[in-house]
Amino acid sequence: MPGWPVTAVDATGPAPSLRLCHDEAGYRQHSPVLDEALFLSTSVSAASSLVADLVEGFFSRHRQLVGLHCGAVEIAGQLVLFPESHRAGKSTLTAALAAAGQRVFGDDVLALTPAGEGMALGIAPRLRLPLPASLAPELHAFAARHAGPEDDRYRFLALPDGQLARHGECLPLGALVLLERDDAVREPELIDLAPGEGLLQLLCQNFAHDRPSEALMARFLPLMESLPCRLLRYGEPLAAARRLLAESQVSGGGPAASLTVHRAVSRGVSPPVAAGLPWRASASVHDYPLDDELFLIQLPDGAIHRLNATGRLVWGLLCEEAMSAEELAGLLAEHYTMASRETIEKDLRALLGEMAEAELVAPA
Repeated sequence: MPGWPVTAVDATGPAPSLRLCHDEAGYRQHSPVLDEALFLSTSVSAASSLVADLVEGFFSRHRQLVGLHCGAVEIAGQLVLFPESHRAGKSTLTAALAAAGQRVFGDDVLALTPAGEGMALGIAPRLRLPLPASLAPELHAFAARHAGPEDDRYRFLALPDGQLARHGECLPLGALVLLERDDAVREPELIDLAPGEGLLQLLCQNFAHDRPSEALMARFLPLMESLPCRLLRYGEPLAAARRLLAESQVSGGGPAASLTVHRAVSRGVSPPVAAGLPWRASASVHDYPLDDELFLIQLPDGAIHRLNATGRLVWGLLCEEAMSAEELAGLLAEHYTMASRETIEKDLRALLGEMAEAELVAPA
């Protein structure tokens, strides 16, 4: 953590709840979330585990910040974020962008300030070993030239001076780029996504597990109203980095939506409802429009649901008055002239079934 303000102090008083002890066998980490000490055999594995706990502790002490699980690199004075889940290629792509001369704000975590800027935590990027043989030779050479501490599983990178943003350094956000790594992709490509894709990633990939969904929506929704969102499909990370840098801008936009309910957590297939049964929108749901889509938060449990353009239209109608699938089909048939009335009604019955199972609507 070269960018952190670290001070050594004499140990006094009771042992802290978060601590790392060294013995002949290795290291033992104590943490409030562990029932017993965690054994770690190497200094690199101990550092990796300790960093994770220090990050959690940092955000618990700085409640005004929201931690995002993402890679972040400065491009043209703004931050491009890669909010993805475990092993999606964030760290390797971050290293590739560093090899291409860009400044790194983090390969796994970034703090979001109340002003909507990204704040670096000053943590060195870490690569999983062994590095794939398919990486470009230049990327292999960069990782070897700037190798920091490593063991048989991980290597920290000791980036050149100034290339790792220091703890507390802030920049505005420029774009969200979701990652799809596929070795079969020969030429990297960038695909425009609806802003709802980025919002869903932010809602799922953050460290604010104890924050209510409404509070997170209040932080993330304004960002995604103006922040471009794209998908990067690539095979080799350095080629993908060069493709990103070749773009003059990362613009948004989205495909037309189908008659489906999208949810952050799928609950399985729900049975369709009867055609003539009237339904009404639940009063315990808060809605948040974004572009053509609508995000719903079910209170009080905070479950987040996502409706596309058609679902948003249905929700709006049911907020006005109770209606059946048959009645809704009659209205939507005037809007979707390319689909038959029977197909629209069938899809609506399935849609209402999913919404009813999620308790977004109830029988009138």
